[in-house]
Amino acid sequence: MWLLPQLCLRYEVDPLPSEIKRMIKRMVRLSILLTDCIPNSCIINIYDEGDCIPPHIDHHEYVMPFCTVTFMSRSNILFGKEIDVIGPGEFKRSIKIPLPVGLILTLKRNKADLTKNCIPGVRHRRVSVTFKRMDDSKVPHGFRPDPELEELHPYNR
Repeated sequence: MWLLPQLCLRYEVDPLPSEIKRMIKRMVRLSILLTDCIPNSCIINIYDEGDCIPPHIDHHEYVMPFCTVTFMSRSNILFGKEIDVIGPGEFKRSIKIPLPVGLILTLKRNKADLTKNCIPGVRHRRVSVTFKRMDDSKVPHGFRPDPELEELHPYNR
């Protein structure tokens, strides 16, 4: 379920599951995620064959960068200033980037708040986990930062 941050101010949100926290810790330690933008929320999308995410601009209430990890099957993500809907799960785009299984795609501020993106209808069952950090002024009622994630540092190389 998508809850916009302004709606979350009225609802309590469950803490991140331990499996998700393990993923975050590992990505920070490997310098995939930066310590100044450690995620405090995630969105798990489970796609059945034909499911899609229509064209949208990611909400400005989240701090950039954020990242998405792809599981189970590959798909594509489309980007463009304008993305036309051709039919159910079919979109006309400017740029297409493949998302193979295991890929971590990081979106930074560079026009990410001006450019639409979408996932066209998938051919096979797929799961994605998107890690985002809510702006500190927009966190839900009763939200407490997770002490396990507060003091993370990358591994020394």
